[in-house]
Amino acid sequence: MNEQHYLRVHLEFGEVKVDCDGDVNQVFEFMVRFLSEVYPNLEILRKLVYTPDVTNLATKLVGRVEITAEGPILVSGSDLSARDAVCITLLGAYVGYKLGKLPIESLSSGDLAKITGKARKTISNEVPRLVADGLTERTSEGEYKLTILGIKKTEGMFSEKQPT
Repeated sequence: MNEQHYLRVHLEFGEVKVDCDGDVNQVFEFMVRFLSEVYPNLEILRKLVYTPDVTNLATKLVGRVEITAEGPILVSGSDLSARDAVCITLLGAYVGYKLGKLPIESLSSGDLAKITGKARKTISNEVPRLVADGLTERTSEGEYKLTILGIKKTEGMFSEKQPT
């Protein structure tokens, strides 16, 4: 058998332990069969539980946000409401953090004003509304980051709005 396409896999699920080896297709089929027998509701759970897909989010941010070592830059946002601009900017910070490009996923209201090009007073008025709506949360350092709900809602904006 070609060593390049030969796999050996050890799976554990609770007390159940199995080993499988063979070519890539055989091992893949075995793993799918094993998971469907041991955990038949896996597909339902996958559909039920929202887990942000960082790669998908990064793809959706292309043309909207660029991530630098200093933080996200909103590329196309002049036509956005303050609310949408803040959410997209915070999503850029989240993705930058998850990709290891930024040290934290949160931004101050001053940074949000600078990045979005919106007045600081506008940002200061909008951020508490986002917190109240459950889309953002204030960190212990006084900065803001998206919640999981905020990530989901912001992701949903991309099908509605295309970058300019």
